Amino acid sequence: MKELTISHLDPQDHLVSPYEFFDWTEQSPVLALLKDFRIHQPHKVRSNASAIDVARQMAMEGVDCKLVADKTGELVGLLSEDRLCEQRFLITQALLGVGRLELTASDMMQPRAEIPVVDYEALKNIQIADMLNTLRESGETYCLVLDREQHQIRGLISVSDLAGRLHQTLTVKPKVSIAQAVAS
Repeated sequence: MKELTISHLDPQDHLVSPYEFFDWTEQSPVLALLKDFRIHQPHKVRSNASAIDVARQMAMEGVDCKLVADKTGELVGLLSEDRLCEQRFLITQALLGVGRLELTASDMMQPRAEIPVVDYEALKNIQIADMLNTLRESGETYCLVLDREQHQIRGLISVSDLAGRLHQTLTVKPKVSIAQAVAS
């Protein structure tokens, strides 16, 4: 058995974030940046959680989206920052005829059937640039990664996460307006 020495932190030691490093390029393999749910616990909330509370929680955690799960833990939708903007709150309140505090994650989320999916196997030889181009062309800011053989949702790719790792500002032109998206 090998013995390890345990020590203490020095004042100059600091906590790092993946976004501090410049070791990724658009030619890097996209799977290298995938937060694989076989390894990493996904950020998720229950469908009946207060939308206001979820927005606060996301801001405190520094995440731009959360998966929405039902009481059995199965995916029912995706809740992103853009779905929690002031405009969407107002439109959803008007459509549902409820107060802001009554809105739930389920009311504000992108339903499971509308979340774009890419095949895990297809990503094995894909570079970050290819994935970004695909998302931009489709007008999507998020994409689930699905292992079709195992029927497992393996991860989530987001434009903002990839852009952050590349130290770039990237935007995706939405397919529809907020009013159209909420009304559908």
